[in-house]
Amino acid sequence: MEQFKKLNLFERRKMAIEDLCKYHAEYRKFQYDNGSKLKCIELRKKIYFIIRTILKIDQILSKEEIIIIGDKHKDNNDKPKIFACTHIGGNDIQRSFQVINKPAYLMLGDPGILYKMPIYQALKLNGVIPLETKDRVDRKIAYNRSIELLNNNGNLLIYPEGAWNVSPNVIVMKIFTGTVRLTKETGADLIPIAIEQYGNKFYFNIGENYTISKDTKLSDQELTDDLRDKLATLKWEIIETQPILMRKEIHDNYLDTFQSEIVERCNYGYGFSLEDALSESFHDKNVHTEDEVFAFLDNLEIGTHNAFLAKQKIKK
Repeated sequence: MEQFKKLNLFERRKMAIEDLCKYHAEYRKFQYDNGSKLKCIELRKKIYFIIRTILKIDQILSKEEIIIIGDKHKDNNDKPKIFACTHIGGNDIQRSFQVINKPAYLMLGDPGILYKMPIYQALKLNGVIPLETKDRVDRKIAYNRSIELLNNNGNLLIYPEGAWNVSPNVIVMKIFTGTVRLTKETGADLIPIAIEQYGNKFYFNIGENYTISKDTKLSDQELTDDLRDKLATLKWEIIETQPILMRKEIHDNYLDTFQSEIVERCNYGYGFSLEDALSESFHDKNVHTEDEVFAFLDNLEIGTHNAFLAKQKIKK
């Protein structure tokens, strides 16, 4: 049997974050390779009232309000559920748990500094499936743990965008296919949920639950596009409840303010930066940014025959 040196809490507290993340990923691999199973799924359902109380206290201390503008889902208690939410940062995870109001494990990408914080212990009490998003093996283990959870009638809270949406111009970012694959493989109910935050108010719009047959002729990408459409429609319905903002009311540094507020309004200082949000979101290989398109200009030797290519760059 493969050996692993398990460290105590004091030893882990002294580790650098990068080393700590690697330690936890290796420990998850050790447990998985040696046949360890998810424990206490049913017990966590019985003690969920503790989590509900903690969340309510957190909401009161945060002075945040929850507003549900629509709820079309039906509660099929006999089926496991995947709650697929849009991701806006701040305290959206805590408020999401309150809205679904059911025991559910959280799929948590790149916990980072959270490993050293009390909130991570609360997440462990609730149920959490952590993973390092850039670690292919860890991603696979998290996927298989989610299958195990759902096949044992547990519920899963997941953010299929993979990172905070820090673009005010994109209603829902492109999403990863894992959510629909989990739904198809387990027969779980998939419940799309859109979230928006305005000031201290969280707005939720809950869509109809649906399942995906294992025999479907649609590809995973087509199913994922359909889920994204559902999430975008739900979010648009939230946006329509808000007053119209005139263009002249948008100040010049609106984008910087919008993005910095997302990072700063986390109660627990997750250590998650704007750069993290941009790098960990879904990147379509068929779509290129302006910087990528014009990257060749950095290595271009300008002469009379090609100076026109640098015209725009020189202006900048």
